[in-house]
Amino acid sequence: MLIAYNEERQLFLPYQYTREDLQRYRRFMKFYCPQCQHPVHLKIGKYNIPHFAHQSKNNCAQLFAEGESQLHLQGKLQLFEWLKKIGHTVMLEPYLKKLSQRPDLLVMSDRKQVAIEFQCSTITHEKWLSRTLGYKKNAIQVLWLFQTPLKNSSLQGIQKLNISPILQKVIAYTAQDLPYLITYDAKTARFIYWTNLLPVYGHTFIGKVQEITTSKQHFPFYEPVVITIEEFRLYWRLYKRYCRQFAYQRLLHNHKGVQDAFLRSCYELGFTLTAMPEYVGIPVKASEAIPMFSLEWQTILHYFCQGIQQLPHELNKSEIRYFLSEQNMDITDQAVKAIQNYAAIFAKNYQNHYIPDICEHVYAHLFAIATIY
Repeated sequence: MLIAYNEERQLFLPYQYTREDLQRYRRFMKFYCPQCQHPVHLKIGKYNIPHFAHQSKNNCAQLFAEGESQLHLQGKLQLFEWLKKIGHTVMLEPYLKKLSQRPDLLVMSDRKQVAIEFQCSTITHEKWLSRTLGYKKNAIQVLWLFQTPLKNSSLQGIQKLNISPILQKVIAYTAQDLPYLITYDAKTARFIYWTNLLPVYGHTFIGKVQEITTSKQHFPFYEPVVITIEEFRLYWRLYKRYCRQFAYQRLLHNHKGVQDAFLRSCYELGFTLTAMPEYVGIPVKASEAIPMFSLEWQTILHYFCQGIQQLPHELNKSEIRYFLSEQNMDITDQAVKAIQNYAAIFAKNYQNHYIPDICEHVYAHLFAIATIY
């Protein structure tokens, strides 16, 4: 923990003092946990951030996450100082008795409370959900800010991103419904924006990584805006490359033979894996609800449509739900919407026989792709 009370019930923040001063204070001053009132020990390492630890283990220690990494301590202090510097009222490690929770930071903003959880270690879905619901039930907005994963801490620009399931839960959306993710790198004191998030499959996304220093950041955080068609063309090339890789790997590692729904659909439709039609493998909104790569489910959809002698844009909701059930997929509104979004793009392709620039049409249809400035 970064805070404690001294014998005079004054809040003591060790990071505000030199190590020499702290060593002197430690000799004659006693410190107490602001939560349980039990004695705590002031730890002063040569390189580590000075902090407190309970002298004996108890239930209180769990709420203070003792044993937290130096990176976590460092990040909390950086964010605390940054928020104070830009004029916000902020508390460090406050204990919220009603919730029995202790956020890393609590910001008072426009008569609202915002709890900031800077997360460096892994956290289970259950624990994340429990803490999130605890704040929500008490009308406290929670902002989960994860330490930037090592692989994305230095590279910038448009690239393939691997976003873990827990990070996907904190993807934010702008007023224009643009998806983005913000992480914080305590090593460099920079906010890392993962913008232009385009789902590929599973944990794989295409996105644009940008950074912004604390001196240029605002709170609430700056939101992204739509990228240009020129930038999206790079997305399109990357996405189509993954389509080719998917088809090749599916053929190479096929163990089901004609029982493989994707390969059977390709065969029945006369699709060649090395040169799939442009109208399959299209990124669409809400596609995260379908647990298949776009090239796969769109090809199978065309085979399904051939069987009932209809085109994708002619399907009604009942027929779409039947298709989803045939593929053993969850029948959700979002999954239905994803297929309708694809059908709308295909309809334009079908009506015009071809789209001179299908990339531009997909860009206009997606719209929800972004950059910082």
